[in-house]
Amino acid sequence: MKPLTTVSVLLLGLALGATPLLLSAQSEMPAKPARVAGKTLLAASDMKWVPMPGLDGATQVALFGDPTKEAHRILYKWPAGTKAPLHTHTHGDRGLIVSGTLSLAVEGAAKKLLPSGSYFSLAAGVKHVTEVEGEAPCVFYVEREGAFDAVMVEAASAPRK
Repeated sequence: MKPLTTVSVLLLGLALGATPLLLSAQSEMPAKPARVAGKTLLAASDMKWVPMPGLDGATQVALFGDPTKEAHRILYKWPAGTKAPLHTHTHGDRGLIVSGTLSLAVEGAAKKLLPSGSYFSLAAGVKHVTEVEGEAPCVFYVEREGAFDAVMVEAASAPRK
């Protein structure tokens, strides 16, 4: 058997040191999503937009799951000028801007303009301000890891008239 060289010892040490990092990274990987069952075909004209509680003029359409109880997928339509001031959510979000422009100011940073086609994701507990920019309403899709909530740090403002 050959003696270990300095390089061999170094590589062994790196491999052993990286093992906990690799295992923790795997634990942060999302769980395998549930398989799609059945079928859902929902034309835009068939969507039932309902008022979004707590935000004047904003409406929503639940596409999958119950937003009051569980993980869900939802479309929001916010009028121009609608602003949800500094707040957090208990569960993480992933979203896509369908039309209009949304801005997000995350953790005190300057706001980032997100026009249609833009994507965002925010982990649970991330402080942010959400606002519709420009003169057009904004429609955006959100996939949320749990029930909807908003822990407000500031009061919401009404849309521009």
